[in-house]
Amino acid sequence: MVEKLRLPFALLSDPDAAAIAGWDVYDPVGGTHGPIARPAIFVVGRDLSIPYGYVGRDFADRPPDADVIAALSSVRDAAPRELGEAVKTPGPRRLDAGNPADRPMPLEQMAPYFRGATFAVQAIAGRSDDAAVKAECDRFRAIVGDHTKAAVATWRLERP
Repeated sequence: MVEKLRLPFALLSDPDAAAIAGWDVYDPVGGTHGPIARPAIFVVGRDLSIPYGYVGRDFADRPPDADVIAALSSVRDAAPRELGEAVKTPGPRRLDAGNPADRPMPLEQMAPYFRGATFAVQAIAGRSDDAAVKAECDRFRAIVGDHTKAAVATWRLERP
């Protein structure tokens, strides 16, 4: 994922959901393909402080990028501290590389996927007179817009 998205930082992977279960962000009911993690972002500084934590209600509930970036900036110069223990037990999820639901989406498919999500939310907002629903749809469209811009910019970096 770091290579695919050309990220200037490391990502931690949790394919069997051991850390996800430990941080209580595992949704055992999940979706059509079984148990999943609720979207969650925890910024953990090199000093092991946690200046930011966000756990979404569902797959579409994400925090604003600016909040995450501000938290990352707050721990940029923190002195490293050694991690005392690690997750020792396997998690409740097993990935199946042959299952299309368990494979990452190719970079070139991300922008069209996000555009489709935007159109779907726009349709939902148009069918509701509820101001709270419209506000939530606007928030989601803004988040998806940011993700679409990032996907397109990354895809352009990858083109020959």
